[in-house]
Amino acid sequence: MFVKPFRVKSSVQLKTSEKKKFRHLVEDTFSKNPEIIEVLPNKANVVATKLLPHNDSLGMIQIHSIDKVPLFITLESDNVPIPTVHTLWRIPDLLPRVTMPYVVLDKLLGGADLMLPGIYPNSLPPYWDTGDIVAICGTSNGAALAVGIWALSRQEALERGLKGKGIHIYQIYQDQLWQFGTKDKLPTLPPPNYQLDVESEEDAEDKPAGDNEAESSVSVGDGEAATEGGNVAVTEVEGDVENVTSQMEEVTISKEEILLEGCYRALKTSLKKTDLPILISNFYSQHVKPCCTESIEIKQTSFKKVGVLMKDLEKQGIIVIKEQKKGVQNITEVNFAHENLRGVKKLEKEEEEIEEEENIAVVQAFTCNAHVTKLFSLYGHKKGDILTRKKLREHVVAYIKSHQLADPNDKKLVRLDPLLSTVMKTRDLTAPWNQVVQKVESNCGKCYIVSLPDKFPITVKGDLPPIQFKVEKRTGNKKVTIISNFEVFGIEAKELAQKLQHIMSSSASVVPGVKSENVLVQGDARKLASKLLLEEYKIPKSFVSSS
Repeated sequence: MFVKPFRVKSSVQLKTSEKKKFRHLVEDTFSKNPEIIEVLPNKANVVATKLLPHNDSLGMIQIHSIDKVPLFITLESDNVPIPTVHTLWRIPDLLPRVTMPYVVLDKLLGGADLMLPGIYPNSLPPYWDTGDIVAICGTSNGAALAVGIWALSRQEALERGLKGKGIHIYQIYQDQLWQFGTKDKLPTLPPPNYQLDVESEEDAEDKPAGDNEAESSVSVGDGEAATEGGNVAVTEVEGDVENVTSQMEEVTISKEEILLEGCYRALKTSLKKTDLPILISNFYSQHVKPCCTESIEIKQTSFKKVGVLMKDLEKQGIIVIKEQKKGVQNITEVNFAHENLRGVKKLEKEEEEIEEEENIAVVQAFTCNAHVTKLFSLYGHKKGDILTRKKLREHVVAYIKSHQLADPNDKKLVRLDPLLSTVMKTRDLTAPWNQVVQKVESNCGKCYIVSLPDKFPITVKGDLPPIQFKVEKRTGNKKVTIISNFEVFGIEAKELAQKLQHIMSSSASVVPGVKSENVLVQGDARKLASKLLLEEYKIPKSFVSSS
């Protein structure tokens, strides 16, 4: 729901009466857990933000937050408050929890729902119905990684042999809603009171088929369902899940494993042959750390030092290290075909994602209109979808390579097939690579993503007008400055007027404008207002102009 940017409609602080009404709604919804009320203290300032998600079919969504931390999600269609992961970190047992492998997290961050095979059967609750809210955590940490609703009932899941879509994801750790908050790191909490039946691939290969089938029965409550061929089977067992699975091993991912996975991912997706030779310290800081799923200090692991970690990779036959001089070691060769690097995928992160918390940043993006949707629909996009420049170029290059359109006689040229010619609006038979991308970009719809400190990112379709200063003469030849187009950058008219009044030592007021409110200041305020917007509000200079 929040894996892509969304548009904010309004953000207001609740009145006392509205806050009491919402508190009662939360109390009624989670009446079995009285601790829920501690999340909404009486004297806390609750802010309600209405937004439109990327998927317009969901309608308006309301987010209730305190101190910039989103706590509840409410859909306009059902008016049921759904706790965010931040709320579940404070009250871990507020919702039933199911467990998934950590590797599934990347899929969820890509926008996928959680399938039933991705849930450990031991962690399934004894009863649930379609639409019930559920929390999702990892194997060794009870902190919620995601929250969603069941796509089907328990009975339907058993009838399908625990196959198909299981949970519709509403919010997930590290999504756009998490970024809107304080970006808290995942806490470490005790895992739920069950253990997981997970055996290594090597053990599974060593066991005969009969043993696998015998051990595939797992208790999830009343009723029974079975599948053939040694797959998951659910049988009726008395007693709680903890007793039934007491002898099963719990899967944990050590810090050393996370570091090694980061090394594999860095070698496979980040490091290029042209980077060699590279200092082992530079490889670790520039490539390995950004590719790790968690921030880990090497001193907290058994490796202790970067050199020891690199020696481990060398023993595996993945890299070759040579000492340039005493104490200076370089990676000179990499075996990119090594079996440990097979199947390693890049972490899904937007290259153009804004990480600055203090500055307003503007990123140009593109929308799929009717003209270019024919091309981008091949990669799962539909009309109205937003693409960053990086993603757009990736799709264009992938299409050219998959259809073998590169000119064999001139590597700088691309042969244009009917689809590319239509999207580019050209009759040429060939075009340079960079021109192909530029033409496709120019025929897409324009949009801008405005990233605001401590607020939701705002998507503006079409051109993003700069903040305008217009000086006019009024009665008595007195000058006034009218400032417009600032609200899209998250600046409130009343707040701006108060600051300018203090700086200018003259009157400033809020007046109606064509599309939104403007600020009118007595005198020529262009210089001081520009300085205020650039230095205090951190507006990019290209979006502050005067006339």
